[in-house]
Amino acid sequence: MNVTKKVRLIMLALATVFVSTSVYALPKATENKTVEKARLAVEEAAPDDWYTYAEAAQKCMKKKLNLKEAKVWLQRSLDIKETPYNLSVMGDYYNMNKLPEKALEYYVKSLRLGLEQDIAYEDHATHAKMMKARSYVIKSSN
Repeated sequence: MNVTKKVRLIMLALATVFVSTSVYALPKATENKTVEKARLAVEEAAPDDWYTYAEAAQKCMKKKLNLKEAKVWLQRSLDIKETPYNLSVMGDYYNMNKLPEKALEYYVKSLRLGLEQDIAYEDHATHAKMMKARSYVIKSSN
């Protein structure tokens, strides 16, 4: 094998490594960006800002990133103030972790609190998630 062919093979190998590395690096960059933004929002949140904690957790959950810290943020949000929104997000957390009993518990709490605050309260998305979790719980108990 002459020198030119060896150089070409080396260049091809390096190009393959660079391309494959950059392809795998893209999700990490997105992951870091999402998590960094969520952390920054939480760091800048006022001590009584329950919404920012819940929203940051929900953003991480949508991308399935940083779930342990998201759970801490959700708990902090609930400690500040229980609302239909953060209770529903906690239900989503348990649902995504395949704990339908806990998800059902939080969805019911969310809907109940919403109705206590406003008799005309409607949250069709949470209601649908509650019914789905309920069906899993019923199936698993039979």
